[in-house]
Formats: sequence, structure tokens, C-alpha cells
Amino acid sequence: MKIPIEVIYRDLDAMGHVNNAVYFSYFELGRQKYWDAVVGLKSVFDIGFVVASAAIEYRRPAYLGDLLELDVRCPRIGDSSFDFAYELLRKGESVAAGKTTQVLWDWDARAKRRFTPALRGRIAEIEAR
Repeated sequence: MKIPIEVIYRDLDAMGHVNNAVYFSYFELGRQKYWDAVVGLKSVFDIGFVVASAAIEYRRPAYLGDLLELDVRCPRIGDSSFDFAYELLRKGESVAAGKTTQVLWDWDARAKRRFTPALRGRIAEIEAR
């Protein structure tokens, strides 16, 4: 799934490029858009997962006004956890890449839950696009 991102002033640090922490916000936007395509978000509780780990590799700085494209993929699905892989591009060049691991979460039971065949199927449909 591809998501357009325009770098705005508040994303910058004192050196005039995108602050390192902002990249995680870009990834968060990607997760939200991806999961909305999977389940159709009507509430924050429809997110149905928690982030267990996050990693990023910075490759090139991004600047005010840059038009970026965030590519989000789900390369792994376990019993109750899954990964998102992110590639942030500017004119086809990689600016940053990252990975997060999520755990499916039942907010009422306050416990992890397992993937259903239907949920796996929906992710497979999105990945096939």
C-alpha cells in the first residue's frame, strides 16, 4: 500500500530536515491507513493491536516541501503477531526503511488474541494488490 506524505514545517528539527522521531509518525500513519483497509476503522478500538517493537534505518535526509511516498507491506503473520515493513521514498530513492511488530489485542480482555482465517485472508488480499 502506498501513502503520499508531504513534509511540513512542524516535521523539521533545528537542522532544517525531518526530525528522526517524525519518521515513526509517518510509519504510524501508514499502519493506520493499512489497518483501515483491512478492518474499516470506525473507532480507535477497531485498531485491535499494540506495537511491540519498532526499528528504523535512516538513509537520506528529507526537507520541507519534499513529496514522499510511504510503501507499507505486511511480510509476516504469526499466530497473534505480525510485522509491517516500511519504505519511505523520494523520487524513487529510499529516504528511510523500517519495521514494526504488532500483537493483536483484545481491549476488553486486555490480552493478546489470535489471527482468524478471515483476517489473514483480508491481509492477503491487500498484499496481492
